[in-house]
Amino acid sequence: MGPQQGSKKQNKAARNAKMAAARQRVAEQREREARAARRRSILIGSAAAVVALGVIGGLVAVVVSDEGGPSGGDLTAEVSVAPNLASPITGVTGYTASRNHEPNKNIIYQQVPPVGGQHHDVWQNCGIYDKSIQNKHAVHSLEHGAVWITYSPTLAADQVDKLKAKAQQDFMLLSPYDGMDSPITVTSWGFQLKVDNADDPRVDQFITTYRNNKDTTPEYGAACTGGVGDPS
Repeated sequence: MGPQQGSKKQNKAARNAKMAAARQRVAEQREREARAARRRSILIGSAAAVVALGVIGGLVAVVVSDEGGPSGGDLTAEVSVAPNLASPITGVTGYTASRNHEPNKNIIYQQVPPVGGQHHDVWQNCGIYDKSIQNKHAVHSLEHGAVWITYSPTLAADQVDKLKAKAQQDFMLLSPYDGMDSPITVTSWGFQLKVDNADDPRVDQFITTYRNNKDTTPEYGAACTGGVGDPS
């Protein structure tokens, strides 16, 4: 074999070695890419599973909450008597209250009926109701400026009729209420009056003073329609 032939063989061997090395690098790169793709697939699948579980959990929470259950646990409304919160009407008690929205909580109100505190994020449509309404929605209406008249289910029919006449205006709620310690209670956000008779002049005074009052309504200007409930 001459020198020229030997050189050709060496060059071919070198080229083959380079090609083999290149093929090896390509194979290694493809394997790395395949491993990365598998990792991405696992991560995406895991993330999708977490999201799906979150959605399912959220749906369950919503269903339980809509049925009135304590999906988010019990919460006692933060309301306290405010002796220094004066009213021009004799017998009215003033309160300070938290205003947070808690749609997924079972809210416990210490006042009967409630006079403020945490509540649902949807309010009760103002109007006259022949059946009881939920505290958490009515309290939100108080925040919007409503005056809520509640009466004992045993109140005489003629007394109820007089209360209905008083409630025939905007930003008024009227409904029966079990467990009160007075026949009639008149409530706005942070103020409450208990009376024995619909003819008590303080009822009208209370309505005139606190109904949609810009100085005592936390969310003055907010609506008392477009919420929940079908008043008569």
